Amino acid sequence: MFGKVTINDIAKLVGVSKATVSYYLSGNYKKMSLATKEKIRQAIEVTGYQPSKVAQSLVTRDTKTIGVVIADITNPFISFVMKGINDTCTLHGYAATFTNSDNDLNQELDNLRRLDQEKVSGVILDSVDANNPMIKTLDNQKMVMVDRQSKNLTLDTIVSDNTYSTSKFLKKMQAAGYEDIYFVTFPITGISTREARYLGFTETVSSDPSKLITLGEAETEKKIFSIIEKAQKRTAFFMMNGPTLLEFMKMLNKTDYRYPDDFGLGSYEDLDWMEVLNPNMSCIRQDSYGLGCVAAECLIDKIKHDDQTYKPQLIEVRNDIVLRKSF
Repeated sequence: MFGKVTINDIAKLVGVSKATVSYYLSGNYKKMSLATKEKIRQAIEVTGYQPSKVAQSLVTRDTKTIGVVIADITNPFISFVMKGINDTCTLHGYAATFTNSDNDLNQELDNLRRLDQEKVSGVILDSVDANNPMIKTLDNQKMVMVDRQSKNLTLDTIVSDNTYSTSKFLKKMQAAGYEDIYFVTFPITGISTREARYLGFTETVSSDPSKLITLGEAETEKKIFSIIEKAQKRTAFFMMNGPTLLEFMKMLNKTDYRYPDDFGLGSYEDLDWMEVLNPNMSCIRQDSYGLGCVAAECLIDKIKHDDQTYKPQLIEVRNDIVLRKSF
């Protein structure tokens, strides 16, 4: 019925200035009466006017685009986080632009600079190093960190309840009669998720360094086999994550030892292949999709209320304990 309707056409139809229509489109209703607001709404509805996204972004500084910087896009866990981010952005009318840092801090910085140049509305950061000094320079009003956590919180940070769920899972092991439990991990220092899970272990089981087994160190394989062979009490191993469990299983397959006959076994993280293991693996199932959803919701809320000041907060997303037959 109408040709291409412009903001000028709406202004003339209602009898107001172009600026007043712009205020309406940006959600700034303070400078207009309720009657004017309703007239503009009706004019837009009748004409089918579609405001230019570019023009809107100039007024609101919201380009409806969220930049996402991922430490390692090949990590199976992070793919569900990304889906949660993407689905939530779509729900709110935002597009998500994903970048991969490939576990390289310099690449992460390049990705952040490029997204800034593209004038994204905000950024969700899965950092290679959450304690890098650069993190302190980032603007919490336009940023959210996901999965990793800085020692000194300067950005809204969304993480799994790493410490609590590790402790809860280990108590299940203890209740099943396992008295000698070990924490198996890749190097911990500087990686917040590993540090938080190990904290849950020390609080529940022991802070004795002999209970910590770090993959990649000399004689690690020999140490694990010796523990199993010389066990005087019911022994169990808790894996820090899926890749840790995979490495452990490679070592185990060189021997005749089997769980749960010779020892108990459990893991943080629930990956599809864990159900293929025989017996199936008991684990902590992270709500990785939920992490992505919460991160996107948090950021979009800040973007929509950019007149408010936000103090950095830590938000923990609860995990589930999945008991199968590995201990």
